[in-house]
Amino acid sequence: MIRPPVEANSGLAAVLRGVIADFQHASGAEIVSIFLYEESTHSYYAPFATGQPQESLLDSLTDMHEQLTRYLADESQGKVPDDLAVHQYGSTVWLTVTRQHLVARNAPAEIDSTFIRRYQVQSTIGLPLLSGDRLLGLIYLNYRNKERAPDDSRLKELERRAGTAAGLVQAALEGAERAALDGLSRLTSLLTTPVGDARTNAKELRRLLSIALADLLMASNLDGAAIYQFGHQRSHLELVTAHLRVAAPTQIERSDPSTPWDAVLKKTLGDATAEADLHPVAAYALGQPDDPHGYLVLLSRDRLATVRRAPSTDEMLKAGAQLIGGALASQRLIAELENSNRLLSALGDMTTAMLKPGASRHQVIDAVAGHLTDSEVPEFDFNFATVYLLEEREDPIEAMSVRMAAGAATAAAIDSTETSRAGSRGAHARVPRWALDEDRELAQDDVLVYVARTWQPVIVGPMPSTDHSDVVSGGIPVQSTWIEVPVVYSNGMVLGKVLACLVGEREQGYAADNAPFTLAGEVFERGGHKDLVRIFVPFGSDQSRRATGVLEVGYHRSDQRRPDWGQVEALRAAAGQLAVAVETARLYEEAQRHAEQLELVADVSKAIASSIDLDQTLTLVAQNLVRLVDASLCQIALYEEDREGWYGAAASDMQDLWRRQHGERSGASFLFDVMNREQPVVIDDTSANSQVDPAYVRTFGVRSLMALPLMADEQAIGAAILAERNRNRTFTPDEVQRAQSLAVQAAVAIKNARLHALAEEERHLQKDFVLIGFGQWGQKAYQHLLTLKQFFNFRTHVVEQDSPGARDRLGVKEEEVRTHGDAFYWDSHGSPARDQLERELESSSYVITYIATPAATHLPTLARYYDLSDVVLIEKPLGAPPDEYRNFLDTAPGGVEIVAADHYYFKLEVRLLGMLLTEERTLRNFLDSVEEIRIEILEEQPLTGAAADIGVIADLIPHAFAIISLVTPIDRIKLDAESPLLIGRHEGLTGQRESYARMNATFEYQGRNVRLVIDVGKGAENAKWIKLSGEKRSAGRSPSYKFDFGKGEAIDGTQATVRAAVRRIREPGVPDNAHLNMLRHVIEKRHPAVGILSIREAIRANQRVRDLEAIAVELLSRNEWTSYALGSRPAFEAGAATSAVGSAN
Repeated sequence: MIRPPVEANSGLAAVLRGVIADFQHASGAEIVSIFLYEESTHSYYAPFATGQPQESLLDSLTDMHEQLTRYLADESQGKVPDDLAVHQYGSTVWLTVTRQHLVARNAPAEIDSTFIRRYQVQSTIGLPLLSGDRLLGLIYLNYRNKERAPDDSRLKELERRAGTAAGLVQAALEGAERAALDGLSRLTSLLTTPVGDARTNAKELRRLLSIALADLLMASNLDGAAIYQFGHQRSHLELVTAHLRVAAPTQIERSDPSTPWDAVLKKTLGDATAEADLHPVAAYALGQPDDPHGYLVLLSRDRLATVRRAPSTDEMLKAGAQLIGGALASQRLIAELENSNRLLSALGDMTTAMLKPGASRHQVIDAVAGHLTDSEVPEFDFNFATVYLLEEREDPIEAMSVRMAAGAATAAAIDSTETSRAGSRGAHARVPRWALDEDRELAQDDVLVYVARTWQPVIVGPMPSTDHSDVVSGGIPVQSTWIEVPVVYSNGMVLGKVLACLVGEREQGYAADNAPFTLAGEVFERGGHKDLVRIFVPFGSDQSRRATGVLEVGYHRSDQRRPDWGQVEALRAAAGQLAVAVETARLYEEAQRHAEQLELVADVSKAIASSIDLDQTLTLVAQNLVRLVDASLCQIALYEEDREGWYGAAASDMQDLWRRQHGERSGASFLFDVMNREQPVVIDDTSANSQVDPAYVRTFGVRSLMALPLMADEQAIGAAILAERNRNRTFTPDEVQRAQSLAVQAAVAIKNARLHALAEEERHLQKDFVLIGFGQWGQKAYQHLLTLKQFFNFRTHVVEQDSPGARDRLGVKEEEVRTHGDAFYWDSHGSPARDQLERELESSSYVITYIATPAATHLPTLARYYDLSDVVLIEKPLGAPPDEYRNFLDTAPGGVEIVAADHYYFKLEVRLLGMLLTEERTLRNFLDSVEEIRIEILEEQPLTGAAADIGVIADLIPHAFAIISLVTPIDRIKLDAESPLLIGRHEGLTGQRESYARMNATFEYQGRNVRLVIDVGKGAENAKWIKLSGEKRSAGRSPSYKFDFGKGEAIDGTQATVRAAVRRIREPGVPDNAHLNMLRHVIEKRHPAVGILSIREAIRANQRVRDLEAIAVELLSRNEWTSYALGSRPAFEAGAATSAVGSAN
């Protein structure tokens, strides 16, 4: 026999358990159960049983309620039969309605319920508990063995016991009702006493609520209770007080907003109290059910305590919850009054910060953004804040744009970046990324335009959001309209719709289902706005016109806080103060700008009259021009004397980096456009302009620019670049004219200072040329240096390795060097030449180092002599892998120009080609229509010796790259996807590499794809030329221009109606002075490392060569090459393709 569980508390539950035990003992039934009945509500409650699982009692209650509900429904419609039988509605309904005892000695046949079958009951006795005419409940006695069922005499005894049990139950119910009334009386007296102000009596309120919980537990016979109230913005629940055997959680968060708070509370509290065998059995809302202040949670060791309480106890608990809710509401009202005082104080602090004398508009809005994310003011404790200043544009009419923006972000979930922009509240501040997008044109139906035009606050929810509570906390006491607004990209594509609330009367003219504004798709996606709840509030000083700007604040959805009406009102108050501060700052900026312009004109004029120092003049011009148009950056570029290149001369910011910049005409640049046209150039978006090098944009962060020619003696000597880095900007004609007028004066000052500097340089500059390596190539270079000494002032220092036999071999040459007045150094471990040179060059002002050693030693030699040099010349090949050179350059201190020369670049024909491409109008115009460029560098000498293991790709392709660099940077060349490389080997070749290679590629030029074919080879007929071909005409030959380096002539076939013109460039027998020209270049040029000569460009070209070598190795391994006879060239099949493209592109 199963013993009933022990009940610690006295009361109804103890009485019912005693009844169950008594009936089991008296009846001998295996299963005894009791259910109480409340006639006023037609409901069963307080189930107790022995002989069956306790958890099954809830299912029994559900079945009993369903049966009774079905009976009552039929009764109301007159469908109940006069002679009610058990099988019609079940035994429970029969007992409840007839109030007679039920004797089913053959239960499977007479009752046949699920319960009978599940527990194999053979006989059932049902007894009503009656107190006069009132039915208090039912008792079931179930027997699995018919023989144990009571006979008639025992049945009468059980009926007598049922009467006694009814009396006990009646007394217990009356006791529970008295206890509930007494408890409610005490609660009323306790919780309706005023508690005073919030700050001083919060502890007193907690004490009273703790006493109230004790009374509730005593009156209800429960084992534990806790009170929780909502924290700020209803983002979490905070513990007020609790009576538990274990510690209750002090704060409860909700990870899923769709889960009801009471369910989250019961689960979290249940997990915390499980070890004490306490289970949440009820949670009552404190205040309004749809907008409670918090919850009262009751706990018991009995999991069924919820359905075992007397009705009077339930009523007492509900009333107690209302009293507790009222006490919390009173406390909250007092706290809200204190919050209003705190808000007024915060607004005062904000106004003080905004109205600082001399503050700019950007400083004003930046200060506001910081105050709107202040955690010490709950009304302004937003995850992010953005302030937009808007302006109307002249074209298109009525268009608006973001003129200025500032922001602040405090939550890690907000997409933000750290900035130290001038005017920020600290050295570093987190700013939402979309707040950095200034000077942004807005669509006419953008939310910012709508808010500014209608002066109507708007609250925009996350995506997706289906309920108003996803957007705003609590109600809005004024007229408002809920709509769905689309997120629209600039191309018209709709990302989705977002729930939004228009605060105030909706503007007339829009259909109820038509959204009055949209959200910018690009900004919405980049800024992660799908996870944000945002409030937009307009501000301005003249409400008859559009608002000056818009406040945007809000929360990330993961914070679970939502804006409420109090915050909207606080933001409106802040907007009024902001409007005054912005207008004050604008008036101050205008007055200050006018004064600065007058001062600037005076400063530049003074510089023209007084300064003859070039660096000082350049710096002064840069610093003053940037102030003139309020730009982010001013850079001064000066043109080389031959107008073939430019170099950075001065800058208002990042000057050291800018002075290391230089360029040549081979690369497209707006600076040469300024020089050629001698007119200003304005570029609104540098990222979309082909004349602006992307590397320049990345290095200096330039988004818009204005380039002005510096005109002196009717010739451009340089250009002044005024750049904007923080936003895209269109420089106005007034700004261009104002800056150009000062640029003319600045050019005169620069020219005068430049002439003075050149004269001083020629008088005092001592150049030194260090030639490292005196082998065959070094000796040839020395002879060229002797020639150049007739035109340039420099000393030569020759360095040679002191290897065994070297002194004997080079003794005559050493004497020759010293005879010419030059120095010769033997380099050894005991007496390093570098140390000797360091002492010798200490007084030198300009050192050029030429590394003429084997390629494998180039990089170590460069590292050794780097800090002694101003310019280092290395002739290709580089020798070391590109990554090693990159690592060296990344760690080197900078300031040294490294020239990676290819002597082909200095061939007379190549230099003439470069000059014609930039200066001859006919060829320049023809270049714009070129469809194909072919380069051939072929030599009849077979590939033999060590060269046979190097291959023509490594040997000759770099020369072809040097030539094509006049037209396009190497990194823009894209290998053909189907046939990037074809290779051949001549007959009799013993080496492992290719002797012939054809590279097929394209590159983009002026928005068109130009095909590039490069043939290099040995053991073929001699051919060294480049040919540019245009579109094939319907009749006649294709227009072309060919430069033959071997024959020293240029063939102009661009005119269709006349015979191709042959121009002699170099007469037969005239030696090729490419090596001499290369040395002259590095001696003569102030910035010789331009274009393909730059070490980094050379590294990129070298990487491309290595990629081609890798393809060739794979083709050779697959025997995919073409053989050819000596003196001919391979006959590659048309459409031949390779699959070894790899990562060459």
